[in-house]
Amino acid sequence: WVGHGGGLFLGPHNRYVRTMFWLRQPPYLRWIVAALVLIAGIAFDMRADPTTPYPFATEAIGAGTRVDSFVEWRPIPTGVLPEGSGPGSGIAAVDIEAGSPLLPGLVSEVSVPEGWWAVPLSLPHRVSPGTAIRVATADGVSEGFVAGEVIDNGYEVIAPVAFPAAQAAAVAIAASNSALVVMVGAQSSVAESAG
Repeated sequence: WVGHGGGLFLGPHNRYVRTMFWLRQPPYLRWIVAALVLIAGIAFDMRADPTTPYPFATEAIGAGTRVDSFVEWRPIPTGVLPEGSGPGSGIAAVDIEAGSPLLPGLVSEVSVPEGWWAVPLSLPHRVSPGTAIRVATADGVSEGFVAGEVIDNGYEVIAPVAFPAAQAAAVAIAASNSALVVMVGAQSSVAESAG
């Protein structure tokens, strides 16, 4: 300690402060790199996943009803539901709840195979496209299947039933005379084996 005119002069090396600490230049380059890494991470996390449009039921659809007017296409992340877009048209094979995706197994497009004829028949409730049908007439028993949209008007269920050409005329005549009995089987491979 050296005194000068009543004051104290602290030299460059005293026992309290050995050296002078100068602030270094701030690490701007590190800050820039950290900010870029942060921005890249946020951009990667916020990127949009690839989506695919998929059909969903806008309201409850009963089995045997055409789904065409009850479809809403919504974007969903790719890979969540089966590949390809689901059937946006066709006939509901089972009851479908509102908001459900129209998966391929829920909707079918049964049609009349070549060499067969469709006859509109009044059927028991709870039939759907592809259901095996047997019809007993005065001429014998004919086998067919529900080949299209099932319409339930509250009083009766009407649907086109496909029969081989040799049996279709006899079934149509019996149906016009109300001289037939309809027997319903389980959904089977009748439609597949006919085609």
